[in-house]
Amino acid sequence: MNIAVSPSAEEPSARTQVQWSLRWESELQLADHAELADFFRKSYGPTGAFNAQPFEGIRSWAGARPEMRVIGYDAHGVAAHIGLLRRFIKIG
Repeated sequence: MNIAVSPSAEEPSARTQVQWSLRWESELQLADHAELADFFRKSYGPTGAFNAQPFEGIRSWAGARPEMRVIGYDAHGVAAHIGLLRRFIKIG
C-alpha cells in the first residue's frame, strides 16, 4: 500500500499536545458525560444524523456502556476516546 502524506507547515513543537486520562465509568461526572456526548455528536454527525442520534443530550455511549475509558484532551477539550467493556464467555 502506498500512502502519500503532504508536508505540514507546522513545526512539531507547535502541535497541540494531548493529555491522556484513564477513568472508570463510575468516576465520570455529569459534565464529563456532556463533554463526551458533544465530542461524539461532532465526530459522528458528519457521517449521518442517525449515527449521532445515540449521543443526544448527555448520553456518552451507544449500545453497551463502557466500564473504563481512555480520554485524550487537547486545548479544545476531548480529542480522542477509547471505551473498554469486558465480556464474559462461558464455555461448555
